[in-house]
Amino acid sequence: MKKITKIMNMLDWHNSYEVQRKGIDLAKNVETVSPFLQPMTPEYNKNVWENCAVVLSEKTDEELKFYLSPLLEWLQDMNWPGAFCIFKRLQEFSDINLVRSAINACIEKAKKCNDETWECNLNYLMRKIGR
Repeated sequence: MKKITKIMNMLDWHNSYEVQRKGIDLAKNVETVSPFLQPMTPEYNKNVWENCAVVLSEKTDEELKFYLSPLLEWLQDMNWPGAFCIFKRLQEFSDINLVRSAINACIEKAKKCNDETWECNLNYLMRKIGR
């Protein structure tokens, strides 16, 4: 836990580029993905999201495949730090059917929540991966 706290402190956008880059490099060795999925604590929130997205974008499909729904939730607002990085990473996912399935589930969730922006973003991603 101390290692994650140290890394998260380094990922803060208020730090120098060098410190942030070192935090990203250290995060490559963290086996779990979950601490980097849009953390929302008093200390770590949007101030670390861009760098968390970079960390996640460097993970393998195998490491990310169980986290597609939380990754897609990042697309609820494309103004959120890291949203475009996550969008790009999802486009590169090798198992298109798995991504499509997760997108469809999130589209249903967006419809139930009347979140038209998220639904639009998800439909756009679906078109982009439609190869």
